[in-house]
Amino acid sequence: MNSTALKALADAFDRQFQAPAPKTKLLPPIVANEPLPELVITGPINRVIELEAKRWAVDFVQALGPSIRREPVRTKAIADLTRYAVQQPASVASGVKIVIDMLKGAS
Repeated sequence: MNSTALKALADAFDRQFQAPAPKTKLLPPIVANEPLPELVITGPINRVIELEAKRWAVDFVQALGPSIRREPVRTKAIADLTRYAVQQPASVASGVKIVIDMLKGAS
């Protein structure tokens, strides 16, 4: 073996007996009762994308079935839709907000 290969082999052998490096957390800790972000819609609204987002949000709510009538399920659905809408462009957020407002009105 050449000297470079011997050095690499020696380094690998030395690392085998060293203590492993501490692992870092990849996900932030989950906070109980985390406040919902504020849904602010700014910018131009594309009507087609808004309607598609509204249809997606309605499908999301319909997938919950009759359990949506229960207050905890409805509250969680509103929170999930709000967190989703905050991360989306204004057109998508506007369509999802229409469904969120309907859910809030059903309380």
